[in-house]
Amino acid sequence: MPLFFAKDFKDTENTSLAIGKFDGVHLAHQKLLSLLDDKGAVLIVDWQRTKGVLTSLKERIALLKAHAKRVYFLPLEQVCTLLPGEFVALLLAKCPHLQKIVVGYDFHFGLNKMGDTQTLQNLLPPQICLEIMPAFKIKGMVLHARHIRTCLKRGEVALAAQFLTRPFSLEGAVISGQHLGSNQLYPTLNMAIPPNALLPAFGVYAVQVQLEGSSQIYAGVSFLGERLSTDRHLALETHLINAHLPTPPKALKVSFIQKIRDNVFFDNLPDLKVQISKDLQQAKALLKPE
Repeated sequence: MPLFFAKDFKDTENTSLAIGKFDGVHLAHQKLLSLLDDKGAVLIVDWQRTKGVLTSLKERIALLKAHAKRVYFLPLEQVCTLLPGEFVALLLAKCPHLQKIVVGYDFHFGLNKMGDTQTLQNLLPPQICLEIMPAFKIKGMVLHARHIRTCLKRGEVALAAQFLTRPFSLEGAVISGQHLGSNQLYPTLNMAIPPNALLPAFGVYAVQVQLEGSSQIYAGVSFLGERLSTDRHLALETHLINAHLPTPPKALKVSFIQKIRDNVFFDNLPDLKVQISKDLQQAKALLKPE
């Protein structure tokens, strides 16, 4: 569970604080986080209910803990009506030993986002340093979470992974499928798609799979999209390459490595099985499973 910043507590240990949404904890975020000192903390300021994000609050906290011992969450619902001065007063009350605050160049805060980095600089007492992370560019492009979302919507998962420094993934419970895979095609694990999840472009992907309770990584092929050739329902179905599970796991994590093809309609299941065989061969060449 996250530590809720607005509750009755004080952090009397941290001396530096990074503030932002940190959706994706991507390369630019990681550069910003490197500006913290060894007693630094991170403050996530975001809506409690989000949709279409790169990382859930739980995922963000886990990723951010690689960069800071303390990660706090301040629900935007609780502070979106504060004036900039009131927001800064809250920071200083909760972190009385602050020596440095780190934010991005495009940081805004307070009612109607009226505060910016210059406002923050003007409101901070002189003993607190404000360090502003400049725009982080890759091949001339300023990196933002929205650019990574665009990559995913285009199916460019390999490029998104470069920006994130890890593959984009989805996690969810294993559910019962149509049973066509085990009977007529290839056996699959069917994952419940998390509500409001950001989804890559529909199609077939080479993936890496981690089962709940296990550290082993499996190579696989995932189909994401509407099952055009059968019931037209939205599904995420994954076949593990060179692996047989006696019993299905309760949950799994699917990491998208490379898109293989778009989602297409097949007139019959034999034709679909032939295509899936080709998909498996292409995934094996990409993933090189043992």
